[in-house]
Amino acid sequence: MKRIKCICLILLLTIISYTILQLFGNQYTYGVSQQISTDINGINASAYPGIKERIQSLKAKYPNWNFKILYTNLDWNTVISKEYEGHGGSPKNLVPNTRNSNWICSICGNRAYDNGTWRCASQSAISYVMDPRNSLNEIDIFQFEELTGTNAQLSIVQSMTQGTFLQGHEQGIVNTANSYQINAYYIVARLIQEQGRGGSTLVSGQSGYYNAFNIGASGSTSSQVIQNGIAYAKKQGWNTLEKSIDGGIQFVAKEYIRQGQNTLYLQKFNVTATNTYWHQYQQNLTAAGSEGSTLRSTYQSVNALSSSHTFIIPVYTNMPQTAALNPELVNSNLPTSDLVKINVTSSLKLRKSPQDATLVAWLWKDEVVARLEKATTKINGTYWDKVQKSNGQIGYTARETFDYESPYKLYLIPLNGETTTGNSSQVQPNTNANSTKGDANGDGKLTAGDYVLVKNYIMGITQFDTNAISRADTNGDGKITASDYVLIKNQLMQ
Repeated sequence: MKRIKCICLILLLTIISYTILQLFGNQYTYGVSQQISTDINGINASAYPGIKERIQSLKAKYPNWNFKILYTNLDWNTVISKEYEGHGGSPKNLVPNTRNSNWICSICGNRAYDNGTWRCASQSAISYVMDPRNSLNEIDIFQFEELTGTNAQLSIVQSMTQGTFLQGHEQGIVNTANSYQINAYYIVARLIQEQGRGGSTLVSGQSGYYNAFNIGASGSTSSQVIQNGIAYAKKQGWNTLEKSIDGGIQFVAKEYIRQGQNTLYLQKFNVTATNTYWHQYQQNLTAAGSEGSTLRSTYQSVNALSSSHTFIIPVYTNMPQTAALNPELVNSNLPTSDLVKINVTSSLKLRKSPQDATLVAWLWKDEVVARLEKATTKINGTYWDKVQKSNGQIGYTARETFDYESPYKLYLIPLNGETTTGNSSQVQPNTNANSTKGDANGDGKLTAGDYVLVKNYIMGITQFDTNAISRADTNGDGKITASDYVLIKNQLMQ
């Protein structure tokens, strides 16, 4: 039995790694001026690309949801650089050693941190997790939920704690959370995230003390983590689980919620104006998303998903035009030609299969995804390509408009063949007499962009000059007709 308990402890600590790092370390305030706004329609789409469309889509589906925008006025590249610090000492972000190698920092490599099963997170992993656009969906949104509130229902808390070490402590949690005006559901999610459902040594009472929130529980080995956590609990006089929970809630309220770090995201990544980049609750890179999933599951189980929720979405200056890629797609063996950009006004549906319209996710305007399979035959009037989002979701989406739709539009633009089309588009002259036949845009190669231009020319959407007509005249009959665009299309489809 002792061996089993030991193994369970190691597994729990492996899963957890919830050390309270940098609580009392270098606390430097950048002095930035930040604002919070509820004006979603007023978001500058060019300065904060992809934010407004995603929020509007969520609001349309969940009208009781409310959104606030936190204009951090922090530079995106600086934010990522600051979070990518601590190599060799105490990295601000860790990932399990079981992660894909692209998630692991190339500077620290296989160097072990915390209890030995954690590694320093890569810069691309930090970018992916911190980019709010990757979580602005109905699955991951709850890491942005505002954590204040006093309307928790005891029955819901009991449903969350069933079968966990917290069973029997529900009323105390609700009372203490309400007294500090904190969302009690968040408290339960945090405690389960910290200790696991069965609880670890830090809440077993074996030492006579309890540390339910793992406050001060840091170290490079399991024994150090436990020793430091117990020492902190002893100093606070937490000799019962109830005292530990109450004291931990007070700690979170005072040190985080009331300091402006009032979402799971902001507790993990402190991009507020106070103690910027420091005073972060834990090193586990994906903790905020994980705890947010627990909250969502709870709301869903009690049919409260569509009820009133308020979310605070941080945005940064100089954000990339497209959301950061999943690390699995960064520096992968996928050639550039397999990455496509979503060319739509707002969003495009990602479905389960060409024949099954079940929604997998939404593809957003200008989002970059990996095309895994390119359809060669049409089904129900269009080609259905298999693609993968940066968060790993895979499904099928329409490559172009359906046969019965007009005007024609290509929804998936290859990154190596991107071009601009539309009513104001005009192909510029190219005097290269040896240009490739069908090369309508004159870039010296035949791509999907040429196919789009030729089809739009035939439909009267795009204008060609004399040189462009000569290049696009694939069959050499002196004019641009449907035969030319069919020839281009066939060449592209091989």
